[in-house]
Amino acid sequence: MNSQKHDPRPELADFHRQVPMDNMMEAVGVEVLAAVDVDGGGSYVRARVACHGCTCRHFCREWLAEHSQGQQPQAFCPNANFFRAVKSGDC
Repeated sequence: MNSQKHDPRPELADFHRQVPMDNMMEAVGVEVLAAVDVDGGGSYVRARVACHGCTCRHFCREWLAEHSQGQQPQAFCPNANFFRAVKSGDC
C-alpha cells in the first residue's frame, strides 16, 4: 500500500469554484442532479470543462449579476444546448 500523499494538481485545485456554471444552471432552471444523470455524468463533466475554458466568463458573470431564475440559456454560453436539452428532458 502506498502511503505517499499526493498534492492536488495546482491548475485543478480551484476548478470547481472558478466556473460560474452552478450560478448559470440556477438562473436558467437546470437541476444539478438532472444534469449529472445524463449519460452517467459525462456530459456534466464536459460542460464544466467547457465553462472553465469559456472566453466569455466576464460577460457571463455580468449577465448572471443582472438576471435571476427563469431565464433561457444564452447564446454566449457554450453549454446553452446542453442546458436546454436537460430542461426539456431530451437527454
